[in-house]
Amino acid sequence: MERETTYCCDHHIDIAFDDFLVDNETFPYLVNITGHKCTYCSREATYALKSKP
Repeated sequence: MERETTYCCDHHIDIAFDDFLVDNETFPYLVNITGHKCTYCSREATYALKSKP
C-alpha cells in the first residue's frame, strides 16, 4: 500500500526507511520537520519521508 508521507523520530528512521521502500518501491525524499508525531511511537517526529518533494 503506497503512503504519501511517513513521519518518524530519530529512533525509528531505519524501520521507516525500510517500510517506505517496501510500500512505495522507490527511495523517499527525507525532510526535517516539526509539529508531527512519529508514525511508530508517540514521540515528536524529526523527519518526514515523502514520495514527492
